[in-house]
Amino acid sequence: MRRRTRYLLLLLLGLLAVGWILRGRTRGPKIVPSSYLLLDVGGTYSEAPPQDLVGRVLHRGERTLIDLLATIRKAQVDQRIKGVIVRLTALDVGWAKVQDIRDALLEFRKSNKPLLALLECEGSGGNKEYYLATAAERIYLPPGLTAPLSGLEAQFVFLGGVWEKLDIEMHVEKIGEYKTFGDMLQNKAMTTAHREMANAVLDSIDAQLVAGVVQGRGLEPDEVRALIDRCPLAPSDLEAAGLSNGTKFLQDLEDQLGSDTPVVQMKDYAAVSEESLGLGTGPKIAVVNAVGTIVSGDGGSGVTGEMLGADTASRALDDAAGDDQIRAIVLRVDSPGGSAFASDLLWRATQAARKKKPLIASMSDVAASGGYYIAAGANRIVAQPGTITGSIGVLAVRPYIKGLLDHLGITTESLSRGTFAGLADPTTPLTPEGRERLIAEMDYIYALFVERVAGGRGLTRERVNELGRGRVWTGAQAKENGLVDELGGFRTAVEAAKKAAGIAAAEEVELVFYPRAKGLLERINDLIQARLAAALPPALQSVLHAVALPFQEGALLTMMPEHIDVH
Repeated sequence: MRRRTRYLLLLLLGLLAVGWILRGRTRGPKIVPSSYLLLDVGGTYSEAPPQDLVGRVLHRGERTLIDLLATIRKAQVDQRIKGVIVRLTALDVGWAKVQDIRDALLEFRKSNKPLLALLECEGSGGNKEYYLATAAERIYLPPGLTAPLSGLEAQFVFLGGVWEKLDIEMHVEKIGEYKTFGDMLQNKAMTTAHREMANAVLDSIDAQLVAGVVQGRGLEPDEVRALIDRCPLAPSDLEAAGLSNGTKFLQDLEDQLGSDTPVVQMKDYAAVSEESLGLGTGPKIAVVNAVGTIVSGDGGSGVTGEMLGADTASRALDDAAGDDQIRAIVLRVDSPGGSAFASDLLWRATQAARKKKPLIASMSDVAASGGYYIAAGANRIVAQPGTITGSIGVLAVRPYIKGLLDHLGITTESLSRGTFAGLADPTTPLTPEGRERLIAEMDYIYALFVERVAGGRGLTRERVNELGRGRVWTGAQAKENGLVDELGGFRTAVEAAKKAAGIAAAEEVELVFYPRAKGLLERINDLIQARLAAALPPALQSVLHAVALPFQEGALLTMMPEHIDVH
């Protein structure tokens, strides 16, 4: 029965795919000259290659950052597109992805085509959405929407009180006072170092937000800060303050364009190929996606999020480096770290790859701890000002769960040979000698981490230790202290790869994405896991992830402070 159900499912998907092909062949994109593109921006954007036919069938309605950036770039060069209306709804991404999209919109404006923004993000917050809207020359809000610029907040969750209720002893050891992933697991409140680091990150993002509004709206920084402190504001007050150009519904904007100006929907414009506009052809550059928590093996999707398998990513780097047609490699990192061992395996793969091809690391929302570890060996590192990075440090998490098992009526007995055979056993108490052994192992891993960064960045070990100790930096701060070479997004990294490969700046390139496209059953499984994860609130996902990781990966971790989300 199961086999029959599987065959029926595959048949149904095949019919859908055929229908998609026939639909594209019979209808095609109907775009007439002097059209406006309606660009819907909102929700979440995954770090993934452009969707192929199977991906579009399975993930219809889901969005990838690469697809969005490509759409904006197509509209910039497409002579049939006269201008763009960006309709912004609530975004569920980090600041770096927002800045990638904003950079693409600012690049679009160099075409001298009109760019209008319509904000439709109801509810509290709206800082990222408004910041993105400032890339447009004119910003409008519907009459019923209050000012979407309320100031920034970062919230942190602590699980220390949970273990008391469950009779679990959570032993956490860390190298570096800023390595606060362990604090979240063990403590009930922020330490002084945690508060200092979090405030520094918040200050940096706040400065970027204000600078964006100043640039886009022609206001002074003090004016912007004063307006933020007054929000929420009525739309009329927002217009009077110079933060918007008035109130309009989407239909009002379309009417304003006139009946002789067609509006093209984004889903229809997706059928326009880059090649038809002279884009995406030429010398080949590989893009290796390194997304998720770093684990040993092949990784994959799970309820707690994406797992970046060291084996899978290493094979992808090896395949890209071994392809004679590939001129350079962009390693696109969106990872908070994970297993110290797996991080070092992946670092080793980057070193093997860069012996054959230039390797440029491109940091997305997060490239911290193990995520920074794997990027540190690149020829060049590019990050957005809002990227969360750094967190050079190591921690060990060692739960002791015998109290919980006793309450449940579960007993265990262990037989061992060797003084420290039970060091990782959660049913055995952690002895003082065992703790010393654990700390010694951590010291070794931290020294190795510092050595990797020092060698990759051309810094002394003493300087890396000053910048390390588990401390998180924004991309802007990392650029100042030498952990990052250049500020910019995905396209900036591609341009750096072209330069490193000796490709002319004006020449187009074809992007080849790695790892390989997954099979149909793998994609279905990923889709199910993603749906399950999406059903959980972000804070709960963060908690489940933090609780699960120490048990599934062992003691030594290179993890950033969990869930730094400035919104």
